[in-house]
Amino acid sequence: MLPLPKKVAALGLAVVLGAVVTAVALSYGDGLEGGVPITIDSARSGLVLEPGAMVKMHDVQVGTVTAVAQHDSGAVISVRLDPSAAGQIPAGVGADIRATTLFGAKYVTLTDPPRPTAERIAAGTTIRAGSVTVEVDTLFESLNDLLGAVDPAKLNSLLTALSDGLDGRGGELGTTLQQANSFLEPVAERTPELQHDVTQTAAVAGIYRDAADDVMTDLRNLTTTARTLSQRRTQFDALLLSVIGLAGQGTPLLTDNTPALTATMSLLRPTAGLLHEYSGGITCFLQGADQTRRMAEPVSGGNGATMKLNSTFLLGVEPYAYPTDLPVVRARGGPRCGGLPKLSMDQVPAPYVVADTGADPFAGVPAGPQVRPDTLLTNPLGTPTPAAPPAPGGHR
Repeated sequence: MLPLPKKVAALGLAVVLGAVVTAVALSYGDGLEGGVPITIDSARSGLVLEPGAMVKMHDVQVGTVTAVAQHDSGAVISVRLDPSAAGQIPAGVGADIRATTLFGAKYVTLTDPPRPTAERIAAGTTIRAGSVTVEVDTLFESLNDLLGAVDPAKLNSLLTALSDGLDGRGGELGTTLQQANSFLEPVAERTPELQHDVTQTAAVAGIYRDAADDVMTDLRNLTTTARTLSQRRTQFDALLLSVIGLAGQGTPLLTDNTPALTATMSLLRPTAGLLHEYSGGITCFLQGADQTRRMAEPVSGGNGATMKLNSTFLLGVEPYAYPTDLPVVRARGGPRCGGLPKLSMDQVPAPYVVADTGADPFAGVPAGPQVRPDTLLTNPLGTPTPAAPPAPGGHR
């Protein structure tokens, strides 16, 4: 039987040990302090991120990982932040999963938000992990896939050629890298413009995609043209030589006659302007002449040997009288088609447009037949026959 003081000492030691164990357990389970729970959503957690892993910010531990749960699209990492540290962590922080070494355990590091804010992180916040450090087995797996796709002998030849090519050329390589850096610095400053151009390239590519059929048709046609030029290259060479010779001879000709050509172009300008103004009427006239040709061909038999006629007598008009019927160039108006190129039946007979041209063949037309024996003698003898002057601009 132990003396009473020794019993009390043993009991005290047991209580102290129990308190220490309880404190340690509560410390790992966040029992001493409530903590601030947050969640980190990551594409993967890595192989060695386990509960109890540290959570750091600026290389200072601010919490611990309490659980890691895997799901189809990644991993959900539960974190409990120390209450004292959570009050200093801004809202909007990011998270990365890193490793102490290539083979070491992973931990979570919180990164500063892009824009500083006075708001602090709150319980229940979900953070999307930005990156996860690659494990050595992942590195070896990628390297194994690469080596499986690359022929080792060819890779060895390539590395040997690079080694031989760069041997003793370190200075030149350094100079080349410096020049490349000098070239890329201005390009880096225009990165936003390059990004805009690349974005617009998609729209341009869409245009070419829609026009792909037409472009391919043109290319096929160009193939035929290229084949023709290849087959006739001798004639094409002769043509080019002729064009070169013509250019050599034509240059002095044009140089010597430049003033005359300039004067001619100036003189042709009023005529060209007049033809442009009356181009509509000229077109109607040519179309009407073609319509008349098509209608006249059946009348003439269409064979150049016969003609079909339906003849009758028409009332005559006043014969030519001098000087009343002398031509005058004073017509105004236009351009007009005057019923051309083809009259409809409701336009027949077409009215005659009287203009100040010096003669009106329909002026003084008698209403009925008349006998005019004087016209058989007076006009051949040169005696003028008076006629009433026309009324310019009137219709008959």
